[in-house]
Amino acid sequence: MFNSTPRSVTVICQILLTVLAIIFAAPLVVMFRVSLQGRGLVNYQMVLELPYVPRFFLNSIFVTICSIVLVYTVTVLAAYAFSKLKFRGKSLLFNGVIIGLMLPGGAIVVPIFLLFRSLNLFDNYLALILPLTAGMLPFAVLLMRNAMDGLPNEILDAAQIDGCNSFSALLLVVLPLSKAISIVVVIWTFLSTWNDYFTALVYMRDDAMLPLTHLPNFFIRREMTNVPDLGPIFASLVLISLPIMITYMFLQRYFEDGIVSGALK
Repeated sequence: MFNSTPRSVTVICQILLTVLAIIFAAPLVVMFRVSLQGRGLVNYQMVLELPYVPRFFLNSIFVTICSIVLVYTVTVLAAYAFSKLKFRGKSLLFNGVIIGLMLPGGAIVVPIFLLFRSLNLFDNYLALILPLTAGMLPFAVLLMRNAMDGLPNEILDAAQIDGCNSFSALLLVVLPLSKAISIVVVIWTFLSTWNDYFTALVYMRDDAMLPLTHLPNFFIRREMTNVPDLGPIFASLVLISLPIMITYMFLQRYFEDGIVSGALK
């Protein structure tokens, strides 16, 4: 039996957590306050009335959905193979995937830039989807494989006795039992893709192909003269952040459960 936690320790932990919550929430509060600076809610109206906002939003939605589908599909197949299947060179291949976690993103920008230039992929959605997908796969595969390692092999043996092959066992048995970590992979891919700014900055030349994260910069270039009008700029930041905050609020419990199941065997 575990001993009950002393009241003094509980109070100290609550104080520390409250301080941390205030520190992390402070930038959001400041961002919202500055977004109302000057004209109030009219700042949001000014941003939403810009003609290029719908295109930026659609670009972000399309790139995010494609990245989620690709990352989740490849992650599930790779993690299942590394966790439950037996084949030659499995450990070597998995170590090769993990090496991707050690590569700094900035170190491969120039090679990818030269590759995309030779393939004429600038101003193409693939120039956003492919680097984002490749960058998220190593960590996603690691999480998913660790979660699948926790599933007993006996359930797969039972599925095979019932007539399932490896692929049908994955669809009918493994995936339903991996719901928590699947949600983590989807949420994490959504957050990373939706928040991405650098990839489009490097590979996009046409303003019509930019994602929503470039809205503040685009707004500055088009609307600012001598003195920055911070109200509309921060209003655009709030609008960009809203889908992220809403997603996390509704799926927080699944995200935390999946992180635990994917981090520990």
